[in-house]
Amino acid sequence: MPNLDSLVSFPIPIAGGSAPSSTTASSSRTPIPPATSHILVTDTLDSPASFVLVHFLRAALSAHRSSSQNAAASATAKGKARATEKHIVWLGCDASGLGHWKNLVRRSGVQLDAEISKGRFRHIDAASALLADHTEDAPSRPGPSAPPPKGLKTLYDSIAAQLRQIRLQRQQESQAQDRVGDDAGDAQLAWQAETLIVIDDLSALAWSLETVDSLGRPVDVALHVAKWIRALRALAAKHKACLLTLQHADATSVAKTSSSSNTASDAIDESIFRSLCKTADVWIEVKELGSGRARDCDGEITVHPLVRSSLAPDWTHQSNEDLSEGFEDGTPPLAAFAIETPCPSRAKAMLYRIAHDGQTATSGASGTGTSTGRVQLWARGTGRGFL
Repeated sequence: MPNLDSLVSFPIPIAGGSAPSSTTASSSRTPIPPATSHILVTDTLDSPASFVLVHFLRAALSAHRSSSQNAAASATAKGKARATEKHIVWLGCDASGLGHWKNLVRRSGVQLDAEISKGRFRHIDAASALLADHTEDAPSRPGPSAPPPKGLKTLYDSIAAQLRQIRLQRQQESQAQDRVGDDAGDAQLAWQAETLIVIDDLSALAWSLETVDSLGRPVDVALHVAKWIRALRALAAKHKACLLTLQHADATSVAKTSSSSNTASDAIDESIFRSLCKTADVWIEVKELGSGRARDCDGEITVHPLVRSSLAPDWTHQSNEDLSEGFEDGTPPLAAFAIETPCPSRAKAMLYRIAHDGQTATSGASGTGTSTGRVQLWARGTGRGFL
């Protein structure tokens, strides 16, 4: 039975540092995204993608437990072990708050309070920074357009501060443990991201920004958000981190159904989505069924490997050409993002249903690497899963 670990996984490099290829065995894959990568997740109000964020969160926090079991065997043979702790920096931009996610991930067997006390999960509330941006008067300067919103700079500085604290924490732990690893483990660690930066969510962040400044000048919110994402990409590359962004696509053209027109109802959301499709490495699309609600199906999920904009759909180049330049940080292309999905065709979406009791997620029967068993996936027309 396919699950999110098999649908959204990334190849592990072989010993010697060689980059993985599209022929990598399915057993040599990991749910942890590569460093410097950008995973774009879109959803709708009828089919929220919270389970995708929980999948990456649980995979990152479970990486240390699974590696500790391997480290025990390595310690017996070599006397020393190497840990692979992952950290998460979570920027909450909506009104749900940290308490909502604590209750949500608890159903999947993750205790965020324990991870927060260990410094592995760090939450940033964007409301305080955005409130300061609205209340404080920004210095005016001549020009036809307004300067970038001050709140975006504040959020960037907050994320950068958390990444510096994580680097310091890793250095202290390395000095205390004196760890040594094998070549294969070093190659895997070098390829995987050490930190996941989660932006939840871009739609709420854009909606919270003013479209005009105090002088009445227009603010190009979409352009500033796109530049802010590019700055976060460069910051993530310096700290061996990956970027995971969530955007609600209800007001974009991608959320169209058979009964709706092929137009976007919100120009800012549409512009942000098009710019992200040009720069993201993988686009995970979650939306409701085109035929409406179903008792045994919550929606459909499709994984679009974009390979850092070179394979992005042609329609993403219809606007915002000024955002399509290459990154200035020199981040190399990740040509290994040929994700092997269990779908009969990559263009065909997988149907999914979420078990509401969460028992399959917390039970040990699923085993290591299948912690997202509470999300059942099956190909359209096969009748698998709950159907």
